[in-house]
Amino acid sequence: MALDYYLELSENPVRFEAVNQLTNVFFDDSNKHVFAVRSGGVMGVVVKGPKETDKPLNFRMEDHGPVLSIKFSLDKKVLAVQRTNTSVEFMNFNGVTLDSEYSQSCKKNSNILGFVWSQNNEVAFMTDHGIELYMIIPDKKSLKYLKTTSATVQWFVWCSLNRIALLASAHGSQLQPILFKPGSISKLPKVETEPGRMALERDVTLSTLYEVPAVLILRHQSGPQSAEVHVHTLSGPGQAPVKTHVLKLGLSGRFAINIVDDLILVHHQASRSSQVFDTALPGESDGIVRYHTTVAAARSFKQAQITLPGLVEPQTHVCELYSPNWVVFQPNIVIDAKLGCLWHINLCLSQLCASIPDLATCTQVALKRTNGKLILIKMILDAIRHPKPPLDKLQESFNHINNIYRDSLEAELQSHTASPPGAPYLKSPPPPRVLIDQMDMYNEIYQKLDLETDLEKLEWTLISYMTSLFEQGIPAQHNLNELLITTLVKRKKFTALQQLLQYGVVSDSKPLACLLLSLGNLHSAASQLALDMLARLNATEEIQEILLSEGQVLSALKLAQESANPRKFLQAAQNTGDNTLFHSILYYFKNNSQFSSAFSKDERLNNFVHQYNSTFLEN
Repeated sequence: MALDYYLELSENPVRFEAVNQLTNVFFDDSNKHVFAVRSGGVMGVVVKGPKETDKPLNFRMEDHGPVLSIKFSLDKKVLAVQRTNTSVEFMNFNGVTLDSEYSQSCKKNSNILGFVWSQNNEVAFMTDHGIELYMIIPDKKSLKYLKTTSATVQWFVWCSLNRIALLASAHGSQLQPILFKPGSISKLPKVETEPGRMALERDVTLSTLYEVPAVLILRHQSGPQSAEVHVHTLSGPGQAPVKTHVLKLGLSGRFAINIVDDLILVHHQASRSSQVFDTALPGESDGIVRYHTTVAAARSFKQAQITLPGLVEPQTHVCELYSPNWVVFQPNIVIDAKLGCLWHINLCLSQLCASIPDLATCTQVALKRTNGKLILIKMILDAIRHPKPPLDKLQESFNHINNIYRDSLEAELQSHTASPPGAPYLKSPPPPRVLIDQMDMYNEIYQKLDLETDLEKLEWTLISYMTSLFEQGIPAQHNLNELLITTLVKRKKFTALQQLLQYGVVSDSKPLACLLLSLGNLHSAASQLALDMLARLNATEEIQEILLSEGQVLSALKLAQESANPRKFLQAAQNTGDNTLFHSILYYFKNNSQFSSAFSKDERLNNFVHQYNSTFLEN
């Protein structure tokens, strides 16, 4: 059963002093710090980290005017405060108190729109004329100018993970990515957007999708319920960010975007609901752009509540979801400054999967999620146990699972293969988030099925899974082959087994041939299948032994020819009790020059001659 939510706010939000007449709240999206600044810092500043368990920092500042922005350096050793649009103040921090201030002004005729820490000791002023990069020298309480990049800027967006800034000009119709490296600034090719199409700062998100930097632009189309999110990916150095995905929202109004586990969450305030998109899904494509719809029906967050102090005892407060006071930050942060809460958005994957009606789509989504393995295995097992299992969708799911399995096997093989001298070093791909191999399928799915009541389902799904392995070029392991053969023999499906053997879905091996022989008492056809398998393996000695054990001495002798052991064949002929057969075998060996000398060398063979004389000559 699908629940009425698949997203939830973290159970223990970071609590801070709410915005009021004395207190202003700021968020640093590089360190994920929340600053509660009382009376410009004179009455104290409280800094809380991204986790409720993080120890808060407390200090005081002199009041030099209202604070516009406040951020710690990445190593938390220097505090930067912007109070005007022309300069930024810096104070060294020892973990408890602040040292005296030193400041840096921007270039003449420029206005600071904001600033970012690009390295531990480097700060960038984002001005309306471009970017100014400085190095902080805390010991000397000074800054050293490093580099300037000129550009007309109206607003900017910063991604601390990739050290990329997006500068907007011409009312957001021109978007210029800037890459920061230690001591340098590099302009990347501009984002390719429709000519003259403007964008607001609140509609542009800079984030990462599947380890690739991406620019997400919310586009309000002319018609009703036609808003879209255009995803431009920065695929490589020097390559222009190209529009590769379009998310069809089917709504209009105000939206906000978060990224959780590489899923794009689009929150819609009017309907108080969120949609989930996965750019790894195929979608419809025009050859360049893929068009996606939400993977599951839109849902609201799980209801959240917090405890507030009361006159007598603490009171439980139910939080307003999709509040107008909400502000979102990347990748998965929601802040309500008036309530004094910072939440992280969590994905409830099992509930999301339950909300996706198509099993194959659900499999693709779960395979890309961090904790998807156990949920996906349970989902597959539940589908198999269903009164009418969706065999076509299970086949698709097995193909998706085995695609990743094959890639993992090839990567492992590649890692153990020595590269030729002079070949460029190739970085090994990251391990898959979810890998389901043959042992997982055997232990967690097939061993969980009832061999009496689920025998038919076991047959269908085993054939389906092993066919998928065969199509991916992955040899099936012995335990799966053994289980399939046993199941087919129990269900007397020898024609199906013969076809699977013929087409190589079940690989030939001597242990499997022995298994078929052991099942010969259930059906005689199993023995013949075993002999055919051994013949394909050129296992002449094993076939001889089988024929001899079944009393087919002449057939075994034809197969052995010159390599035959006379004593073994004479003993087998004697055991049959067929005197005529015994006569033929002895006559063959005595009159064949290759074997006749053996009778003089091996006295035990003379026992068979005495047996022959007593049976035939005396009579």
